[in-house]
Amino acid sequence: MFPSFISSVFFGENANTPHAGTRARASGPLTEKTTVRGNINEAGLESYAFSGMQGWRVTMEDSHFAYKDIPVQGREEPLRKGHAIFSVMDGHGGDFTSDFAGKSFMQVLSSNNRLKKYATMSIEDQSNVPGIECLRLALAETFARLDVEIRKQQNKRNDEFHTLSKRQQKKESTDAPTPRIKYERSGSTCIVVFVTPSHIVCANAGDSRAILRRGGKILPLSFDHKPNNFPELERINLASGFVKCKRVDGDLAVSRGLGDFSYKNNESLPVEQQKVIPNPEFVTYPRSKDDEFMILACDGIWDVASNEQCGSFVQSLLDEGESDLGLICEEAIDTCLDKNSRDNMTIAVATFQGCKIPTGGLGINSVIWQRRAARQARQLQQSAKKVATRAASNVGLILDEVPSSSSKRSIAAVTR
Repeated sequence: MFPSFISSVFFGENANTPHAGTRARASGPLTEKTTVRGNINEAGLESYAFSGMQGWRVTMEDSHFAYKDIPVQGREEPLRKGHAIFSVMDGHGGDFTSDFAGKSFMQVLSSNNRLKKYATMSIEDQSNVPGIECLRLALAETFARLDVEIRKQQNKRNDEFHTLSKRQQKKESTDAPTPRIKYERSGSTCIVVFVTPSHIVCANAGDSRAILRRGGKILPLSFDHKPNNFPELERINLASGFVKCKRVDGDLAVSRGLGDFSYKNNESLPVEQQKVIPNPEFVTYPRSKDDEFMILACDGIWDVASNEQCGSFVQSLLDEGESDLGLICEEAIDTCLDKNSRDNMTIAVATFQGCKIPTGGLGINSVIWQRRAARQARQLQQSAKKVATRAASNVGLILDEVPSSSSKRSIAAVTR
């Protein structure tokens, strides 16, 4: 863990407050992480890692996936070497939408006719406008089809819940209260980065985010979809919605994503004109020998770190000789937790050939483990201080309430 003066340079002095309406664990954050690593080593794309942590939230609602072999339905061989796809999905209102999307996205994409057409193109066409446009359309159609399938699955689950509720009600006394039904109405952001041997194509719906470090500079791969952004605000208003406290109808903090069908129920409007839409926006860059790494993460990371801060943090660990991307992802999550991120957190780092790790670095013992030891020492110190304060309060050394106009806690000596 960085000393406080260094941490403030990377992640700012103050963390954002939690989103309104989010539910937090009263007993403290769950800090156990799920971390996966993978190697590609093809066409300048080297390796990747994902890590996720539940944190302060009551449930874990993030999802992710990575494929280094892109299957194409009807073909024995996947897309040629050098293609890979990465995604992070941040669910809300439950984990059904993010989980279903994470498990189903590749199946839907692989059956897309435009992806099949892309697979038959020459290398020259794949690397130029025809191929890249074909990929963009394939991804956009996958988002749309996936959203339709999620609606079907949610409706099916809700019908099952309703039927079960009626059966329970018949078995019980007529005077018994009606069982409360928690209908499925979850939603999820979705950011997907499709890497080809010639381009990096990012499709985004929501406020998960991706960045690319190239030649020492940070390039945005996506831009957040917030309800108060124009033209998001204009579309919401035209769909008879409103934005209050930067939220759709005063409730939802993103204006694009999968699920959230209570905001997509105006039957007189097409999908792209609803208050919330699944349509992704695209950012595309040609590949460069100066590409170093890219980061994908949910807003639990971006709530307390800017693009530049997050990129600098990862690069600082690489500069010190850390080569384990999984540990780098875990350290980023722990640092954001220290900066008061109250959300689920998922982050991915993928490296390109231009990412150089100095051979003369300080090594893993100085980079990661010393930071963890420092963090644990701080946590123990804080816990000891709380215990001491509680003990002092119990014997009357600390008075929680003092009969004065001030509401601050006062310390008083016990007199006999």
